[in-house]
Amino acid sequence: MMLNIFQQFIMDNSVFLSIGTNSGDKIKNLNLLLKKIKKKSINILKISSIYNSEPFESNCKNNFYNIVIEVQTHYSLLDFFNITQIIEEDMGRKIKNNPDIERIIDIDILTYENVVFSSKNLIIPHTEIHKRKFVLIPWSEISSDYIIPKYNKTVKFLLNNVKDSSKVCKLDYRL
Repeated sequence: MMLNIFQQFIMDNSVFLSIGTNSGDKIKNLNLLLKKIKKKSINILKISSIYNSEPFESNCKNNFYNIVIEVQTHYSLLDFFNITQIIEEDMGRKIKNNPDIERIIDIDILTYENVVFSSKNLIIPHTEIHKRKFVLIPWSEISSDYIIPKYNKTVKFLLNNVKDSSKVCKLDYRL
């Protein structure tokens, strides 16, 4: 019995992240982010292609480069969230919750295992998943049959039913 309890503490949790950047050298920003994630002992399992995306519900001038990644982590959800916030700040992101501000890096936790969670600063699964092609297209590329908790729908289903008409174009560059 003790072994099972111990195993729960070291068990890795599967997490999907949406990453975006629309400021500076976007490829460099994405590569730096991936290095910072690895330095935190977070195992990157899958990385989507990079997608050039129009700003969604924003007055930003620059298009975004977006990816979705799947990682495994031993961190709890709240510790993992804090790590993503520290990485954003470390990379130079200062203002949050303003869709019109350019972003050196933006990290959104889409899902964390099968957890459904809500607090003032974090909602899992992310509340905007079903509205955003720039999330659903790269996510579908790496895990189209993943069933999103709370929605009880696959990524592919949400993508096929999204109303977002913004342009999202796959780049020929891979990370």
